[in-house]
Amino acid sequence: MTLLGIDTPRRPLLYLAGDVVLLLVALSAAHIIRFGTGAESLPSILSDHTGASTIFVLTNMLLLYVVEGYDVQRNFRRPLFLFRLLGAIGVAAMTQMIVFYLLPDWLFGRSVTLLANLIFGILLPSWRLALSSFRPRLATRIRTLILGDTEAGHILAEVIARNPDPDQVYDVLGFIDGTEDLSALIAERRVDSIIIARTGVLQNGLAGRLLDFKTAGVHVEDMVTVYKRLTGKVPIYLLNDAALLFGPQFSGVRGIGAAAQRAADIVFSLTGLLLSAPLMAAAAVAIKLESSGPVFFTQERVGRSEKRFTIIKLRTMTHNAESETGPVWSKGANDIRVTRTGRFLRRSRIDELPQFFNVLKGDMAIVGPRPERPFFVTRLKEQIPYFSLRAAVKPGLTGWAQVRYRYGATDSDAAEKLCYDLYAAQEMSMTLYGLILLKTVQTVLFKPGS
Repeated sequence: MTLLGIDTPRRPLLYLAGDVVLLLVALSAAHIIRFGTGAESLPSILSDHTGASTIFVLTNMLLLYVVEGYDVQRNFRRPLFLFRLLGAIGVAAMTQMIVFYLLPDWLFGRSVTLLANLIFGILLPSWRLALSSFRPRLATRIRTLILGDTEAGHILAEVIARNPDPDQVYDVLGFIDGTEDLSALIAERRVDSIIIARTGVLQNGLAGRLLDFKTAGVHVEDMVTVYKRLTGKVPIYLLNDAALLFGPQFSGVRGIGAAAQRAADIVFSLTGLLLSAPLMAAAAVAIKLESSGPVFFTQERVGRSEKRFTIIKLRTMTHNAESETGPVWSKGANDIRVTRTGRFLRRSRIDELPQFFNVLKGDMAIVGPRPERPFFVTRLKEQIPYFSLRAAVKPGLTGWAQVRYRYGATDSDAAEKLCYDLYAAQEMSMTLYGLILLKTVQTVLFKPGS
C-alpha cells in the first residue's frame, strides 16, 4: 500500500500500529502508578498534555526506526536486536528529558516519563517476539501474465522472484506475445494481472484488447512501474526515452519544491556544522599528528547541470596520493594510500562532515546523487545509458543510492547506483527526503563506511 507517497508493506505498519497502542498503554499505566487509580484517563492525558504525549510517542518511534525496529527481515528473537530496541527506548527517554528541560510547559513529570519508558521497554520485546514467532500471511496472490517473451520480460520475472512485494505476490504464469487468443487464455488461467514488458507502440489492436480486459477487471501495468515498486530503482538498461520523457518530473529543479529543499538544506547544514565542529577539530589534530600535509582535502567534482565545483573533505590518504597513478577508483578503507586515521574517519564517515560547507554554499544538497569527478563522469557517460541525467539535480551529502547500495568502486557499481539515483530524482518528496535521512543514521550506526 502507499503511505504518504511511499510504497509501504503492510507488516511494518502492523508493527507501528502495535507500538502506538503500547506507547499509549505505557503512558496511561505510568500515570496510574504515579498518581493512583484516580489519575487522569488516557483521553484527558492526551488533551491536557498534547505536546508531551506527542514527543513521547514520536521520539520512541523515530529511534525504533533508526535501530531497524520496523525491518520485517529482523529476527527479534535474537538478543542483539532486542538490545537494540531497549537501547532505542533509553535514548528516547534521554531525548525526552532534554526536550522537556527546554520546554518546561510541556513537561508531564520526570517520574511519569521514566515510568512510561520503562513500561514500554517491558511491553515492546514481548510484542516483537510475538510477531517474530507468528507471521500471518498478509499478501494477496496475483495470477500474472507477462506480455513480452523478451529479455526485459525475463528480467522482470527474475526481479519478481527475488523481490516479492510483501502485500501483493505476483504468481507469474508465463509469457505471451499478444498473438494468442487472450480472452480464452485469461479465462482458462484465471488471470488477475498483465504486465507489459514491451517497448514501443502496441500493434494490431493489442492496446484496444488490453483496454477491454482492464475494463473487465484485469489489472494492466507496465514493467517500469512494477520494477520501480519492487526494487526502489529505475531499470536503466530496459528504458527507452519515452519512459523517462513521460515519467515523473525531476524534483527540486524549480518552483516551490526547489525553494523548500534549499531551505531544508540550509537548516540541516548549519545544524550539522554546529554539532560536528568538535568532531572535525579532533579529527584535524589526529590527521596532523599522523602525516604531513593539509587537514582538508579538496577536489574538483561535477555538480548540477555539469557545473564544476570544489568538494571539501577531511584528508584520509597520504598527501598527493594520486601523483603517480592519476585518477583511479578508491578501494575503500583497504586502499594502501589510506592512513590509519583516515581508515577510522572513512568507516565512521567523519571525513564527509566538511561537505556541510558545500551544502551551505549551494554546490550540493543534503540529499542527492554523490558528486563524481570529471574524469569518471566523461567515461561513465559513454558507457552507461542516461548517466548524464544525474546532473539534473544537485549532488548530495547522502542519497537513496548511498543508503540502499554498498560502497561503489567500479563502473558496474556506478551503473547500479544510477538506478537508485534516478528513482530518487523522479520520486523525491518530503517523505522520501525524511526517509533517506533516517536511513542515513541507520547506515552510519550499523554499516561501516568505505
